[in-house]
Amino acid sequence: MNRIKCIVSYDGSKFHGFQVQNKLRTVQGEIQKAIHNICKDEEIVIHASGRTDAKVHGRKQVFHFDTKRDMPEKQWKRAINHFLPNDIYILDSFLVDDDFHSRYSATKKEYHYLLSMNEYSPFETNYIYQYGKSLDIKAMKEAAKIFIGEHNFASFCAIDPYGNTIRTLYHLDIIEKNGIVTFKLIGNGFRRYMVRHIVGGLIQVGAHRIDKAKLEELLESKGEKKCLFKAKPQGLYLHEVFYE
Repeated sequence: MNRIKCIVSYDGSKFHGFQVQNKLRTVQGEIQKAIHNICKDEEIVIHASGRTDAKVHGRKQVFHFDTKRDMPEKQWKRAINHFLPNDIYILDSFLVDDDFHSRYSATKKEYHYLLSMNEYSPFETNYIYQYGKSLDIKAMKEAAKIFIGEHNFASFCAIDPYGNTIRTLYHLDIIEKNGIVTFKLIGNGFRRYMVRHIVGGLIQVGAHRIDKAKLEELLESKGEKKCLFKAKPQGLYLHEVFYE
């Protein structure tokens, strides 16, 4: 068997998330259909570094799959792209060792969230959250400091009684240029909705609806108190996945 690693970008606007769902259009479903056209006698299942939700985009998502088919590693990129729809594109393909796993071998992930404080744009609505009002960037940057380091993020992710909610956030940068605010988060892993809840909380601080102390109180409660603010999915991008 050969293990193939691929780096893929996709526009999440017209997908019901990454993971296969019955009768719904998903990124995984479209990629597996494309690979089936190449490996007709095999049931190929791809394994991604993580799932993205409906309307969330991927810039350098990573997946792998095993196949009996022999092909030069770079030819996989061309072959899969030939059968993919125009909102998914394989950026690169590699032949990797059997011990590589897209999810379990990952050491860091980087997410970006884009928000516009400018007037509403119908052309950007699927790609940048159209907030349309000014935010206090300085207050958000100050509040963002509380998330750096290892924390129990149970208050800032989807409820999962069986999942480990302790994660380490290495960077949380907030950059504003021409009315577009970019939140950049790098961590050793992210639970479902974690980025959107963190960004949602920071937006509330920027709008002066809550303060830094309130966010700190939520974080320190370790799930006893939940962050009720969740940023919309359209502005979220899985930017890159890192490996040793």
